[in-house]
Amino acid sequence: MKIMMCGSKEGLARDLDLEINIIKEKLGEDTEIVIFEYSGTEKEELKKEIATVDGVLISLVDLDSDIIREMKQCKVISVQATGYNYVDLDVCKENKIGLTAIDEYCTQEVADHCMAMLLSVARKIKFYNNDIEVNKNYAYNSTSGLIRLEGATLAIMGFGKIGKAVAKRAQGFGLNVIVYSPSCTQDVAKAHGCTLVTPDEIYAQADFIALTMRLTAQNENIINAESIAKMKKCPVIVNVARGALIDDDALIDGLDKGVIFGAGLDVLKEETAEYASKFINRDDILLTPHTAFYSDTSQYEAQKISVDNLIYMLTGEYEKVCKIILDVQKR
Repeated sequence: MKIMMCGSKEGLARDLDLEINIIKEKLGEDTEIVIFEYSGTEKEELKKEIATVDGVLISLVDLDSDIIREMKQCKVISVQATGYNYVDLDVCKENKIGLTAIDEYCTQEVADHCMAMLLSVARKIKFYNNDIEVNKNYAYNSTSGLIRLEGATLAIMGFGKIGKAVAKRAQGFGLNVIVYSPSCTQDVAKAHGCTLVTPDEIYAQADFIALTMRLTAQNENIINAESIAKMKKCPVIVNVARGALIDDDALIDGLDKGVIFGAGLDVLKEETAEYASKFINRDDILLTPHTAFYSDTSQYEAQKISVDNLIYMLTGEYEKVCKIILDVQKR
């Protein structure tokens, strides 16, 4: 049996021995394991190598239709993340390749990170730090407009596990929480001490907006020039979900015009230092490099769950798989 561990340079910068040892233990010492670092430019080499694998474990790489069509022998792709929008599902189905993902491994970390960004922007932590380090100015009143959290309104767009965890933390700070989620009911929202509202109600009422929703064709660029123009309370916007939820040019324009107080962005449309440069040298934007998920504990669980998913699909122990996205194998 042949297994490929495919990832970007960043995605493979982990203790790979954890997965390798589990694969060898469960599938046999003679299992061939190929580690392929993919930046997007080695497509032909990847297509050739991936054609003979039985399973693929992927981390932070796109598998497009051209690559998946070469995977004639593959039985499963295991995604080391909760999101899988960078895998072509239609072609997986054509080639009878199963797809699995992680259902739960970093909810606590992402919710904590969301609140950390919200607090940092609201309290202008970046401004004060730069004022001391760069300007050598040690004065509390060198800026103004800081926001009191207690009694303010946080709008959470997306009310799954992470959205609910953010709400729980926010309520501890005395924030009123309103939520928008097409799949949520008012009863569910109320059970968590929140009120279900429409996007327009969010734009009218929110002092803070947290994006925790899964990216879909319907919500891409949900924060755009039109929605920003409806924002009445100069909110802080925090995105710990997907970069494509925000029209970046519209966001910067809203910040420049004072319609938006500040932004905390853990995700961008293009997650490179070059693309991030459009947001730097601003005290009203706080950036982190898609690190909301990260802790030693979450990293371990992501590796363990995804490799277990791969093995269970290959050994036919489907009931043990954490999350099956596409099940095309005969039982």
